[in-house]
Amino acid sequence: MFSLKLNSCTNFIQTCALCGTRDSHVHGLCESCHADLPWLVHACPCCALPLARQDSGPCPHCVQTPPMFHKVQAAFSYSFPISALIPAIKYQQQPVHLGWLSAVMGDFLRQRHEGPWPDALLPIPMHNLSLMHRGYNQAELLAHRLGALLQIPLCSSLKKTRRTPKQMALNLDARRTNLDGAFKLDAALPKHVALVDDVMTTGTTVSTLTRLLLEQGCEQVDVWVLARTPENR
Repeated sequence: MFSLKLNSCTNFIQTCALCGTRDSHVHGLCESCHADLPWLVHACPCCALPLARQDSGPCPHCVQTPPMFHKVQAAFSYSFPISALIPAIKYQQQPVHLGWLSAVMGDFLRQRHEGPWPDALLPIPMHNLSLMHRGYNQAELLAHRLGALLQIPLCSSLKKTRRTPKQMALNLDARRTNLDGAFKLDAALPKHVALVDDVMTTGTTVSTLTRLLLEQGCEQVDVWVLARTPENR
């Protein structure tokens, strides 16, 4: 099983993790690359869907069908270089990038989060066979580091019991039913939790899990992701 200690990996980066040409000053990045990241500035206050600069308030989908989760916090829009880094983390055995990404995400949450912190962080689980194939769950690594930075305990009560096709390979209608009955909760949870994942696309996964958590007694479910895609594709 792959093992990686992320809480110290950025200490060894002497040059910027992105450009590799300038000294790192901000969590393993140079100031220029940090500033040039695709920060999600204009977004739906409910689901974090990127919006045009002139738009304000919830997106049309959230107005028509309010989500069950409380709020999505997403640091970035899913565009370059984040759109290249996340697949590299997941499919090219490069989880080391989660070191500086977690630190940047932690700062983002300190600045943007309103109200009490969640009582626990829950990474989106992988099926055991998928976990064995990849060697690690990037959502769990991200949640572990965020929990250490923000002093929020990590909870592993969520389990994925049925292996499903990848959401990204399915159309919108198929995604809505793909995850039915795929998850279970094997222990009680506190009243306020945050689901943690790398990227949110349609929101089907977090909506499915939010429904399960609310049915099992949670009162508030937040969603924390590194990036949000620009449309519900």
